Amino acid sequence: AIVGGRSENGEYNRGFLMERNPGSAIKPLLDYGPALNEGVITADSIIRDEKVDFHGYSPKNADLSYRGDMIAREALARSVNTVAVKLLNQTGIKTAFPYLAKLHFSSLCYADTTILSTGLGGFTYGVKVVDMAKGYATLANGGRYSSNPCLRQIKREDGSSIYRSDKDTEEVYNKDTAYILTDMMQGTFREDYGTAHKLYDGKQYYAGKTGTTSDNTDFWFEGYTPYYTAGIWLGYDSMFTQMSGSASKIMWRDIMEKVHKVKKLKN
Repeated sequence: AIVGGRSENGEYNRGFLMERNPGSAIKPLLDYGPALNEGVITADSIIRDEKVDFHGYSPKNADLSYRGDMIAREALARSVNTVAVKLLNQTGIKTAFPYLAKLHFSSLCYADTTILSTGLGGFTYGVKVVDMAKGYATLANGGRYSSNPCLRQIKREDGSSIYRSDKDTEEVYNKDTAYILTDMMQGTFREDYGTAHKLYDGKQYYAGKTGTTSDNTDFWFEGYTPYYTAGIWLGYDSMFTQMSGSASKIMWRDIMEKVHKVKKLKN
């Protein structure tokens, strides 16, 4: 299911067409996923949160503080920017970026492969909501990408097929990486320092990630359970209108609670 806007008569579908920067919501797909998959880190690798400088680029944490040594799973649940960029640098942006290509992100450009700020969602054109949702669904599906098209098949009146979608899947992350990263993202809800801990009610096993652009014009939440994946973007069409609050997380929680109402707890 997809909702592309709030207007009843609007023709512009923000879910399929809009391109906006995803903030930290890109970290599992571009920073942590490739780093785990390439053997650069494990979930319990110790990484130092500190002031860093990459040829003039110095990423800062949202609270402008540094916490020193921490394990990777804590850094992801806390959404520590310095650690995410360190991982992208250690993996190598030329190694990590093809993972997004395998996920069929449709708005990438060459310039994005040359700057480490993409590790925090700083893309030239941004990304699409549908591409982000499919990226997280890939992790939910054990690391295998599926296009999940809306149009499955077209038949003639006599029953013969005119068109049938390709249901094949493609491995992007190996199964172990998907499992470990899912467990790490459950910390976003489970751990008291997780960025979505206040929303966790224990009724389902949620794995997900928040995303906010540095100027507070875009709010994201991407996540999944063993049953469903959902991706939320919240913002104004004007890219210069700032917001406050955590409504994207609340919207995601409300949607997931409704679709899981009759679902048993499953890990």
